[in-house]
Amino acid sequence: MNSVETIVHPQVREESTRARAENGAEVVVVRRPGFAVSAAHVGLRFGSNDLRFRLGDRIVEVPPGSAHYLEHKLFEGRDEKVFDRFARIGAEFNGGTSFTTTTYYFTASQAFDAGLDVLLDFVQDVLLTEERVEKERGIIEQEVRMYDDHPSFHGVFLLHRALYHRHPIRHSPGGSVDDVRRITVDHLRDCWQAFYRPENLRIAIAGDLDPEAVLARVEGMLRPAVLTPPVERLVVEEPPTPAASLLEEDFRVTRPHVYVGWRDPEGPGLGDSGLRRRLLGSLALDLVFDLASPIHEDLYQRGVVDDGFRASLSVDADWSYAAAGGESDEPERFLAEVAGAAESARDRVREDDFERVRRAAFGRLVSSLQSCSAVAGHALHAMLQEVAPFAALDLLAGLRFDEVRVRMDELFREEHRAAAVLRPEGG
Repeated sequence: MNSVETIVHPQVREESTRARAENGAEVVVVRRPGFAVSAAHVGLRFGSNDLRFRLGDRIVEVPPGSAHYLEHKLFEGRDEKVFDRFARIGAEFNGGTSFTTTTYYFTASQAFDAGLDVLLDFVQDVLLTEERVEKERGIIEQEVRMYDDHPSFHGVFLLHRALYHRHPIRHSPGGSVDDVRRITVDHLRDCWQAFYRPENLRIAIAGDLDPEAVLARVEGMLRPAVLTPPVERLVVEEPPTPAASLLEEDFRVTRPHVYVGWRDPEGPGLGDSGLRRRLLGSLALDLVFDLASPIHEDLYQRGVVDDGFRASLSVDADWSYAAAGGESDEPERFLAEVAGAAESARDRVREDDFERVRRAAFGRLVSSLQSCSAVAGHALHAMLQEVAPFAALDLLAGLRFDEVRVRMDELFREEHRAAAVLRPEGG
């Protein structure tokens, strides 16, 4: 291992050892004395948004859902299903594909070393044949249908299509059934060659473990880097304003489902500056729609929103939007009142409200880091965002009220707004 560095974070007193393997993979080990269950997470910056890239002298275009399909093929293993390998040693295992990442992780109270060997074995070795790819197609189609039948899932992606003209976030990570039917073994091989490279792996481990011994074991399991064609992601040009002010569909709901979103003209990027902008956006959203917010309380007391109302921030390197949604028998009133509340909030919030939501965000983050799996997941996410583990705690402590007010003014603008409504069929 190269560049080995051990740091004790002063606020949560977590000791993390960071290193870079000989093949370029990055590793973090968080030592947690006294914990019976250990966890390991491995991931890479390859997700459902990676639909077009240059591989050597070729431009490759793959259907939406290709990253998720490839995840399924890794689960299958070369000789034995990966879930069965973990079950045999008493470990719990899973994985997932997001817009920008693919991750695999396990927890174990015993046989942790054996589990780590399995994890680092299958993520570096996949067997892709036409027969194997075809065998999985029906299973993935069923999964895609199941998600798309859910009103909240369907509504969010209707909002995405209103907010964005061409950005891949318009597509769900699994793609559509038609997308799944178009995916071939060659698409998956191109994705594997382009992104599942040793230098792209990020590995986070947490538990009552000896970091030096863990790093040595990881180094022994990692395969050497090989000469591969260069890769370049080809990013679509996205206009700075939404694609549509309102999209509506009939759906299998008993009450209208209503969504409103505000998008940034561009994403914040990665690294500390991107994380800082993300945190400011999250606090801005909390100031408006947090349950303890006077603005939310007013909307609730007047019957504009109910207990099902939710707000969230979705952001990564090249996109960022805030959204709020819920059920309402008066969709037009819901959209007008919720949008008006957000777009006038900058001059209504107070500094003591800011301190409340900042402290609450800090507390939620600290309380979320109780289990070893949560700590390893947090550390992996930090590496994939190109920041240090627990950097969010340091940045949160330094954010100022005036910065959040500026961020609110940037984000909550009418020209950045779009909406989506699912109306009852036959209504």
